[in-house]
Amino acid sequence: MRSVIEMEHLLEAVRAAGDAVTADAGENMFLSRVLKVNGEEGFMVLACCDHKPANRALLLERAVAFRISHRSRHVEFLCRGLHEVMFQGAAAIQAAFPAAMVVRQRRDHARYKVPSAVSLLCEISIGALSFDCEVVDVSLAGIGAVLYEPDIQIEPGMRIHRARIRHPQRPPILVDLEVRHVTRVMRPEGRPALRAGCQIVGGAKDLGDLMRLFVTELDG
Repeated sequence: MRSVIEMEHLLEAVRAAGDAVTADAGENMFLSRVLKVNGEEGFMVLACCDHKPANRALLLERAVAFRISHRSRHVEFLCRGLHEVMFQGAAAIQAAFPAAMVVRQRRDHARYKVPSAVSLLCEISIGALSFDCEVVDVSLAGIGAVLYEPDIQIEPGMRIHRARIRHPQRPPILVDLEVRHVTRVMRPEGRPALRAGCQIVGGAKDLGDLMRLFVTELDG
């Protein structure tokens, strides 16, 4: 996508929806949202990340690749000229309007939403950190999504080894996961959380067992 009008329209939709904007910032993940878009004057404004080291690292970069998941599309674009500004009384980050965007459809397979009555948990260990998160949906392509607390740092591209998918009535299934995207969401009760879309990269048997578990539970 190279049309300024089309890109501005897409970014306005992202802003209105409150979709998360992510980028790699040194060893940190920058997690933000769009505050203002002005294609005619050639700039956009992003909220500062809650993690201050990520803001500092981002501002040191000459160019930053941003990623957004919006509805059924995954959007990537490069921005230059990042600098700190004040926006509506708070610090923010302004960047030059992108010259182009890559827009891809995220889902080529049907996605199964996990009913609230089905308890599917994923136990993840990263170094000394171990935590449980909810599996909220899956597809037959092996893409899953999990919900977890917003203070846990998981970045796109991260490989999670030997994650345990647990169901109270079935043995755990071990899989490796690769994080594809991270989005800020709100739980139904109003608490913030993060949602990570993950590619299952375990063996064919693990994937087959996992899909049979999901499809049996969700289609039954």
